Amino acid sequence: MMKRCLLPILLGTMMTATAFAGQVIDVRLNDKVAAGKQPSLAISVFGDLSELVLDLTRDDGKKIQQQLLNIPRGSKRSFVIPQSSGRHRYRGSLALTRASGESGSMDLDFTAEVIAALGLSVNRDNLDLVEHTVLLKAKRALSQVDFEVTAEDGTLIDRGSQKVQPPAKQARLIWKQKDGKVLKIRLLAYDTDNIHEDLELIPWTYHIPHQEVEFETGKWDIRDSEISKLNHSYHLLQDGLSRYGSLLEVKLYVAGHTDTVATADSNRILSEKRALAIARFFRFRGFVQPVFYQGYGEGGLKVPTPDETDEPQNRRAEYVLAAEAPNMNVSGSAAHWKRLP
Repeated sequence: MMKRCLLPILLGTMMTATAFAGQVIDVRLNDKVAAGKQPSLAISVFGDLSELVLDLTRDDGKKIQQQLLNIPRGSKRSFVIPQSSGRHRYRGSLALTRASGESGSMDLDFTAEVIAALGLSVNRDNLDLVEHTVLLKAKRALSQVDFEVTAEDGTLIDRGSQKVQPPAKQARLIWKQKDGKVLKIRLLAYDTDNIHEDLELIPWTYHIPHQEVEFETGKWDIRDSEISKLNHSYHLLQDGLSRYGSLLEVKLYVAGHTDTVATADSNRILSEKRALAIARFFRFRGFVQPVFYQGYGEGGLKVPTPDETDEPQNRRAEYVLAAEAPNMNVSGSAAHWKRLP
């Protein structure tokens, strides 16, 4: 928060106020900043200066001494106060020497605070692309949230701003959408001190239609007879990358599934090895974007069956282009995507 906390220096230790006719400098304190930033003193200079010296002592005894030289009139300078967290009080002085040799100083006494991050978050279940709503949560009370929703073709779907009254640690936003598919949602939230933080959501996914690769029972090697299927899928992946790669960082996620023959653990291991084999094939063919793979085993059956049921439709894989790990809608199976080197 920028605060004009000091009067312009007009009096000096070696001159009278008359000798210092006119404003020499103006000082503003940025006393509240977000985590990752540091408080500062912003100086506007109205007369040629040969030197500016900041001399501070923090309430924990830390000394801060900084110097600026040869500062022309009409310029702006700043002293960054090294403080990474918490709230501290500073006492000291700011001294100047004009190009003419005259000098002056003033006492300083102020408090600066580095405020913890807002900690913005959106649970997957709190983003509804059908009803066009999102519930944003924060670690501190919010006063306002700005939003911007972009379609998968890069056009703007909606943009708006919502006051949070009274301030609260969560805000539900609603955007207007007639058609199109959401690519990303950008949220910019402000707390009661006007400290802001942004969060970008990219719920977009693109499932590649394909013919399933058939593996021999209990194996994961890709047979020559199946390569044409993967080549066709590779071209579809490249088409998707060409369409969306300029809008976001596209990644490929390969998910493997099995039927219910054999044990759940062995099926999970088998499905992961098959997903890895397919992921490696796409990398070998030239897909240069990040590639992730995971085996879900019997999770996410396309056709519900009892145990020990040989069902070809359940022996499948999914190829998904996305910017963030997609929700594969597999009940009871946590996401543990592995990245292909």
